[in-house]
Amino acid sequence: MTRVVYTALLALLTPLLLIRHGLRSRRASVRVRPGEVMGWAPPPDPAEIWIHAVSVGEVLAAEPLIRQLLAPGPRRILVTTTTPTGASMLTERLGDRVMHRFMPLDLPWLQGRFLRAARPQCIVVMETEIWPNMLATARRSGIPVVLANARMSGRSARRYARIPRLIEPALSAFDWIACRNPLDRERFVALGAVPDRVTVNGDIKFDIRIEAADRQEVKSLRPVVDGRPVVILASTHADEEAQLLPGLRALRAEYPRLLVIVAPRHPQRFPEVADLLERSGQTFVRRSDGVPDANTHFWLLDTLGELKRFFGLADVAFIGGSLVSVGGHNPLEATLWKCPVVMGPHVDNFELLVERMESANVLWRSKNIEEAVARMGTLLGEDEARREILRQRATVFIGEQQGATARLLEYVNRHAARDDGDRARRA
Repeated sequence: MTRVVYTALLALLTPLLLIRHGLRSRRASVRVRPGEVMGWAPPPDPAEIWIHAVSVGEVLAAEPLIRQLLAPGPRRILVTTTTPTGASMLTERLGDRVMHRFMPLDLPWLQGRFLRAARPQCIVVMETEIWPNMLATARRSGIPVVLANARMSGRSARRYARIPRLIEPALSAFDWIACRNPLDRERFVALGAVPDRVTVNGDIKFDIRIEAADRQEVKSLRPVVDGRPVVILASTHADEEAQLLPGLRALRAEYPRLLVIVAPRHPQRFPEVADLLERSGQTFVRRSDGVPDANTHFWLLDTLGELKRFFGLADVAFIGGSLVSVGGHNPLEATLWKCPVVMGPHVDNFELLVERMESANVLWRSKNIEEAVARMGTLLGEDEARREILRQRATVFIGEQQGATARLLEYVNRHAARDDGDRARRA
């Protein structure tokens, strides 16, 4: 597939993409604005730096970099997202300190208009977002683009390898691909990225700080759990809750006061999970309805942007997408709260991170549901001395991995300080 074919297909699919945006918006506090997606809305104001963070995970990954860019004082930073949940998270975390727009569709005429209006000195794209027309437009305009915290799962690499005539030119348009680890770098180079522009920079999520407001919220919620053992099932996908339910019932025989917090990955699954809990006879309360009492077995986290805080209440975290063939979600946020982590066998999205966390004894990977539940039970049974050892291990592990944000910051600041002559020479 060439970029011409890609553009034609994207143009044909535009109505379906707009419908998808509308469906995604139904439960979000911030709705997708079709005028921005289609380029009808007034273009953005000029910005020094444009950061694209597609959804919640990418917004959280970008947050340490954005905060450090803003630290010296006000700055014109534009952040684009694709999903309404990403926009909601950005608003919650950074408010009006940055400008926000929904990302225009990756059609060359829309991307050209957007770039001419924004006129950024540097573009930062988070993680795995490869937009061929945006990259080609930025290249022609002489605007440097960095793929920050770049990750490439085995599944994504196999998919991209099927379209080399589209993906190789797109990857070659990046000025720097700052990978999380050596395996990510190997995959980007194999797909056609310029080797000299692909380096291992580390994972900026290690530099995420737990804000004072988050700690205060956890402190205010702690009396709600009232010393109960707490397991959190985070970012779960379809069938994972149903698979875990029998084992969690058995675990309750050993820990009668056990409270399980369930946080489905996608908001559209909130009613589905509520129905599952109701049909299985579990007593539960929705977060949107209040807090659990002593007789509540499950607390359904049906709100957005709060998951990170609830790790601070948990004794054990199970990270979803790992019992089904999704590839798992990032276990790092739980570790930032010094919460021990259990995952299933499917961890392709974060395989090297999981291996490192296993070696540091802050994460336990399980072969099946039974092993996962058994490990949760073991961790719940640890005494306070052992828990303190686990917390210390998490602190050491996080400290050893930090520093990626500082390297990105230096790169972005250097390019944001360029003048028009630098841009003309690059173009």
